[in-house]
Amino acid sequence: MEETKRRGRPARDENDTQSNLCTIKDPNMEPFYIVKDATNFTVMEVSTSMRGFAGKQATGKEVEKIIGHYSNFSNALNRVAKEKFYQNENSYNSIQDYIETWNTVKEGIETMLNKVKL
Repeated sequence: MEETKRRGRPARDENDTQSNLCTIKDPNMEPFYIVKDATNFTVMEVSTSMRGFAGKQATGKEVEKIIGHYSNFSNALNRVAKEKFYQNENSYNSIQDYIETWNTVKEGIETMLNKVKL
């Protein structure tokens, strides 16, 4: 009997116990964190669900949401900086106040990047 060649992506080897995932968390990035795999960096957000299902009361369950996938660590950190900035619910009295707030958030992320020399 002739064996047919299987098409498509090869099946995952169930004996392979190695994982390529690495989770990067820092108190300065909370509620965000970064997951690194073999090909990219994924920015994740942890939040608490405040809505119940089908009219039921919310349980306050923590949920994780994917913000985006990035090809390098620097781009992932820049996205975290933007997300933290967008979470700021202050009102600004001038464009200068807005820019100063953005620069503060961005400088914090750049400081982390400089520490790892990227």
